[in-house]
Amino acid sequence: MGSGTPLDRVLQGRTRRGVHRRHKGVWELNIGKVRTLAFYELQRTVARKKVLALVILTILVDTIPYYFLSTAGSSSIPLAARPYLWVVGVFLPQAFFLQFIALFISAGSMSEEYEQGTAEILLSKPVSRDEYFLGKFSGGFSLLTLVVVLNAVLSVASSTLTFGPQLSLEILPSVVISQVFSALVFFCAAFMIGELVRRSSLAYIIASAVFFTSQIAGIILGAIFRLTGNEFDHLLDLYLPTSPVNSLPLLVARPSLPSGATSVLQLGGINAIESSVVFSIGLIAVYAIVSLVITRVYFGWADVAKKVS
Repeated sequence: MGSGTPLDRVLQGRTRRGVHRRHKGVWELNIGKVRTLAFYELQRTVARKKVLALVILTILVDTIPYYFLSTAGSSSIPLAARPYLWVVGVFLPQAFFLQFIALFISAGSMSEEYEQGTAEILLSKPVSRDEYFLGKFSGGFSLLTLVVVLNAVLSVASSTLTFGPQLSLEILPSVVISQVFSALVFFCAAFMIGELVRRSSLAYIIASAVFFTSQIAGIILGAIFRLTGNEFDHLLDLYLPTSPVNSLPLLVARPSLPSGATSVLQLGGINAIESSVVFSIGLIAVYAIVSLVITRVYFGWADVAKKVS
């Protein structure tokens, strides 16, 4: 009993207390087990060098734009806009970088366990499927949250070092929270696809295809609407998953941003497609919940293969 990995020891220790029950279809949770599995998911991701790659990529995304801005010449950046250049690093990655990171983290969360044959091993321990499911999800989503926070911190630090003290930073916490919430759409979608196909490379491809299709469709529908004024095209654009994801942080921040900051956003081509915070939150919640329900139902119904080749 004293041997094995930390995960083994924690889960085996709970067997002696009679905590574990295996009744299919019954919602059973032990927060300690969920937390243990969440830490396991974080450790597994670190071991596969994902965190190092994400940190390096985040640093590049949050420093290179300010380097180019600083070399563009002082006359090209209005003095009134300089205290608000932090919005460039915070909002510019929202549409692509943060969502792609969500896919990158989530698509392999379930599928890699099947490929390595560890899903069956973990589920043979005294842990329910509900605990396994929530532990894997919360571990991956915690990592994504850390990346979003790192992106915001580096953006503020880079803009401050390059252009001096930044203003209106009091809205940054609400912006970060809205970015984390927005990332649920594609994080949950990739999590679902990884469980359904149970192959990490295929899950990455399908999830990326869904994301890029939505982005491209939004660009096309937006262009058609501007040319024709057809409200149906605009309505379709509003319901694309990328629309509330890209819009919510901007909608949350915009009422509190002064004209200097909004001018920076406009120069960067950063605009909100949606017009309602409530509608955006509701649509994000619907997409995320539908994906999670499908994932949990399939996970509870399907057999856990020993190893997916």
